[in-house]
Amino acid sequence: MSERTLNVSSPSRNLRDVTLCAVDTVNPAIAARALDLSLAQCDFGDALLIAHVDAPTRARIEKIEPLRSLAEYSQFMLKRLVDYIATPWVLVVQWDGYVLDASRWSDRFYQYDYIGARWPNASNLNDVGNGGFSLRSAKLLKALASDQFAIEAGAVEDVLICSTWREALEADYGIRFAPGDVADEFAYEYAVPRQPTFGFHGFFNMWRHIEDSAMFEIIDGLDIETLASPRGVALLKVYCDLRKFACVRAIYRRYRAHLSVAEVAHAFVRNRLSDDAAREYVNICERS
Repeated sequence: MSERTLNVSSPSRNLRDVTLCAVDTVNPAIAARALDLSLAQCDFGDALLIAHVDAPTRARIEKIEPLRSLAEYSQFMLKRLVDYIATPWVLVVQWDGYVLDASRWSDRFYQYDYIGARWPNASNLNDVGNGGFSLRSAKLLKALASDQFAIEAGAVEDVLICSTWREALEADYGIRFAPGDVADEFAYEYAVPRQPTFGFHGFFNMWRHIEDSAMFEIIDGLDIETLASPRGVALLKVYCDLRKFACVRAIYRRYRAHLSVAEVAHAFVRNRLSDDAAREYVNICERS
């Protein structure tokens, strides 16, 4: 795959105190790709793919039973991840987020127990941040495993850490969350980056960092629920706006194998488009 990444020939940043880790029982082969892209940038103390099957990767693999829902993924990340990490920090990546530029690493990141991209619509006190590409300390992992933190039904792990439980984590365990300016150096997700970052997260951002030929392989390899999720629909909209019709065709062809035209239009509406705008985007996809 051709990638728009830097310094991919050999590790350029010593991060021996950090374990690189992805947990994925839905798209493990694509998560393995994110691990290998990150490993090409940095020399980690350990690299780990936690999955239910083997996948080609430079990382070592730990087998678990399939995680059947977002709730089960959150349960694992909050309560079981600590058992797999032997270094002082873990860099959590997902299939749609990885290291972009090792030269953007700063050792001041080690001053914090949690760093993730900012959430633009959150309050300034709780806007850090996203868990899909996040640095977490072993101190935080141990605190989260405490019985003090009971997981609410339907809650998502990064929201629990950074919003629901943040005050208790800070007061009772001395957990330090990175401030917004540090998070902006570390990664981006929903906000358009105003500066180069160490990494990123979000399927809808991948067009900035990946060649079309590589994207075709990812589109073909993703399970349909992931591809047709709101983030996948957001990427389809981006490709429509960019008039990159080969990419539009690749995504829409898979949609139409599983969804009706009306269901695709409804997916655009769920992404906060008006009915008229949704119909226009579906028409673009149909014409492509």
